[in-house]
Amino acid sequence: MPHSELAHALRELRVKQGSPTLRRLSDRAQVSPASVQQWLLGRTLPQRDALLKVLEALDSEPDDAARVLRLWDQAVTGRERGQRRAEIAFHSDIPLPQFGQPDPLTVATPAQFVEALRAVPIWAGSPSLRTLADRGRSRLSKSSVGAMLNSEELPKYDRFMAYLYACGIRDKNLDVWVFTWRRLKALQGPESQWMPGLTSAAASFR
Repeated sequence: MPHSELAHALRELRVKQGSPTLRRLSDRAQVSPASVQQWLLGRTLPQRDALLKVLEALDSEPDDAARVLRLWDQAVTGRERGQRRAEIAFHSDIPLPQFGQPDPLTVATPAQFVEALRAVPIWAGSPSLRTLADRGRSRLSKSSVGAMLNSEELPKYDRFMAYLYACGIRDKNLDVWVFTWRRLKALQGPESQWMPGLTSAAASFR
């Protein structure tokens, strides 16, 4: 698999440079040791700019760097194909109605936002937490979904977006959720001034 081949190539380069410690390599590349370890083990795929920093930190020769970047391109392409296959399976396996999706527009507090999130899986056919985690593109786990839905705090942006995507929320319906999250987030601090009339608009929903 391209993903594991990339990790193997990085490990070879590390050995070629005298097997520098994770700490030394991460310091030179200006990335975290944990991230470097995950890449070397093939558990996650680095961003291209981070990979370039690692290659530079390893004093990679041009041919070695070119080979690693080709493997990275193959791994990214393979991941995208897998995601497209997952989306096709999602749409074919679970019939979703074209109307009646949960609407968060009148939500006024973070707790109400989370309450609205709890209603989304019902519309999506009540998938299990495991199913949602599998559809979450590595951004969700059973525990993270459970923690989000059992909290009264505004969830992290990337987490609730992955959750909605896993439930089949798309396009204009997704835009409403994004607007609502941003409105609530802005109201938590002085940043609310970036959206004129934000406070008064929110108050009208209470």
